[in-house]
Amino acid sequence: MEALFDLPSGDRIRVVDTATAGQSLSRILQLHRAGNTEPVFFGDQPRPEGVVITFEQWAEYEALKAEAEADRRQDQTVRERLNNAAPEDYVRYEDMLKELGIEDPDPGDQR
Repeated sequence: MEALFDLPSGDRIRVVDTATAGQSLSRILQLHRAGNTEPVFFGDQPRPEGVVITFEQWAEYEALKAEAEADRRQDQTVRERLNNAAPEDYVRYEDMLKELGIEDPDPGDQR
């Protein structure tokens, strides 16, 4: 059994019932090996509860997830430092670049 499911983005995906997905795993693997790497969504209701993707897709998502988590932690650290810093703790932009060994991309008029 298949059902269509509307995503919040407006896209529509096909959802296969869990029993059919389980019986079709070897066929799904054949399709992935042949280059058809479209995700296969499955669930016992007419909504997705799981998805079958290639290992490469999973590895890419894991890397993106780790990168997003690192960005979130860095953002949180910056916010905490800004909230707790006194004006005398601030460092001029040019001094920060120099400290990091980065050349100012837009030196402008430095008088």
